[in-house]
Amino acid sequence: MGVSMSSSKAKADQSPNLGFNPAEAAGSIWAEAQQALAESKPERFSDETVQQLMTAAMKLFTAKVEREDRFFSPILGEAVTPTEVVVSLSEILKAVNLNTFDLAMWFQRTRPD
Repeated sequence: MGVSMSSSKAKADQSPNLGFNPAEAAGSIWAEAQQALAESKPERFSDETVQQLMTAAMKLFTAKVEREDRFFSPILGEAVTPTEVVVSLSEILKAVNLNTFDLAMWFQRTRPD
């Protein structure tokens, strides 16, 4: 019952807001973030901006997985280190008052084929 990749891609990056292209916006943010990190200046992004980006990304990822009944990697290849994953994940769990036991239960859930 999952949506095919081609069907999903055909609908991707369409917005009811004329002149807005999510792929272009994401690409611009990605480039700016990479530059800020390369120059050791993450302060170019405010805490609120990072919160907005992470919250939107998590909500969009979850909505796509649930609605399309399929999984895909939430990160680009090897763009994130294990340390970055653990630091982010531990703070996300704390922010929503979850613990590793809760995580283990979700980790065990079945995935669609």
